Amino acid sequence: MYRCKLDIRIFSEDPLLLADVRNIAPLERFEHEVSGYRSFSPEAVRGSDIIVLDLPVAERPEAVRALCKPGAILVFCMEAEAFAVLRTPSLEAADDIWVKPFHRDFGAVRFKKILAGIKHRKDSRLTQTYLDTIIDSIPDLIWFKDVKGSHLKVNNGFCHAVGKKKEDVQGRGHYYIWDLKKEEYEQGEYICLESDEIVLEERRTCLFDEMVKSKQGMRQFKTYKSPLFDDDGTILGTVGIAHDVTDLANMGAELEIFLRNMPFAILISGNDGRIINVNAKFEEYFAAKEKNIVGKPYEEWKHVIQKSLCKTYGEGHFEIRLHGDGEERILEFHEEPIFDVFRNRVGQFCFCRDVTIERTFEHQIWISANTDALTGLYNRRFFYEYMNENRKENQLSLLYVDLDDFKKVNDAHGHHIGDGALELVARLMREAFPGDFIVRLGGDEFLICLVAVFSVFGREGQSAFAKSVGGVSGFGLPARDVREYRHRVERGPGNEAGRLGTAERHSHVRGEAVREVPLLRVFVRFDQKMTFR
Repeated sequence: MYRCKLDIRIFSEDPLLLADVRNIAPLERFEHEVSGYRSFSPEAVRGSDIIVLDLPVAERPEAVRALCKPGAILVFCMEAEAFAVLRTPSLEAADDIWVKPFHRDFGAVRFKKILAGIKHRKDSRLTQTYLDTIIDSIPDLIWFKDVKGSHLKVNNGFCHAVGKKKEDVQGRGHYYIWDLKKEEYEQGEYICLESDEIVLEERRTCLFDEMVKSKQGMRQFKTYKSPLFDDDGTILGTVGIAHDVTDLANMGAELEIFLRNMPFAILISGNDGRIINVNAKFEEYFAAKEKNIVGKPYEEWKHVIQKSLCKTYGEGHFEIRLHGDGEERILEFHEEPIFDVFRNRVGQFCFCRDVTIERTFEHQIWISANTDALTGLYNRRFFYEYMNENRKENQLSLLYVDLDDFKKVNDAHGHHIGDGALELVARLMREAFPGDFIVRLGGDEFLICLVAVFSVFGREGQSAFAKSVGGVSGFGLPARDVREYRHRVERGPGNEAGRLGTAERHSHVRGEAVREVPLLRVFVRFDQKMTFR
């Protein structure tokens, strides 16, 4: 959506600091230009977005801040002795202070955090712009209140209805906004406080019919009010959406307008179980015209869509997965009965919302928590959870794998080559053991988990792994002593074997596979094969 270019200026005699900053890759939707200065220049400070001052200067930090443009990030690098004597105004003038001497990579790490903070603020402002644009584009009245009833934010539709500007409305209560007389306010007429109290007490979205006295006379509103929650569940206030239905000819016309413009897919069925109305979002989600679905039995339609069922939460609450136009969409369904004024059931209200983004984020969070960032394999945490949940139900065979002399590879060629070795081994194991899951325990240690496939790892399985390596030279199966690893299994830290349960442990010969890659020789070793039931 946006593109941002940052002007970064480094005042330092340390060429490494400048080089570290220049080597930092720009973030998404950002680019930056880095300039270095060996002496302080007030002119160079002006107009910069980020200033890192690693030079002794006569000016106090607050004086340097005065040279910066609004919103610029100012970083001071100074010795601990100089930092200790700074006054509060000087500390407040700097956005960050780096106390010297600092680690070689300290500047680069801190600078990345600064860039991330700038991006976060930029994204937050963009999100706020989205919100303001959306609510101001809606002709209905929209407002946000605190728990005391003061209006924190309103849209243009609200201002038009009350005949006041946003700056005159925000922070004020109902009494001032709607120009109520003192006696009317004291009597509690036309102030909508009762409905606010209901929403706060019930902690849910509620629909009200409200009478409001305005400059245009009495107006009838169909109002949705919802509680606003903090991260810890504390209610911060309420949000309301009010539709003026004063001029609607009848409730049928009112309902039609309301339904057609809802941001959720809505379906209404009558007491006979047949569909009587759907809205525009419903037509969009299910690629169905209103005329082709109204009058059809609701249960027949429900039976069709439940073929794409992916999750059930309870009666009348489920999710489906739709595929169309090359995109996947996940919809969450809710079914609620409709009652008349005499509490007789007269139909059913069904609405669904698009939760694709939510489920995608949830999946991404799960992947981050349960997989290794380098190899993409499952991590130790996932393995322990899996074993605790499945060790009593399924037979499981475990193969322990590590890389021979891996430390020598890192020492001789660098960690980036070592990372490449780990990635290669991970890929080879995926190819050799499709359908099973592979775990990176840490470092160069892996587990291959074979679920109820074979109880003994024989020569056929070894050959399959050898073929997956490709171009293997001298893949042999010399008999080796496995007592050392057996001791680790039986007596090692945490007594892993005892926690997982042991029925059999099979010693087996250990094979070595060697593959040539640039600057690297990868050794893959099967140390021990264990079967748990």
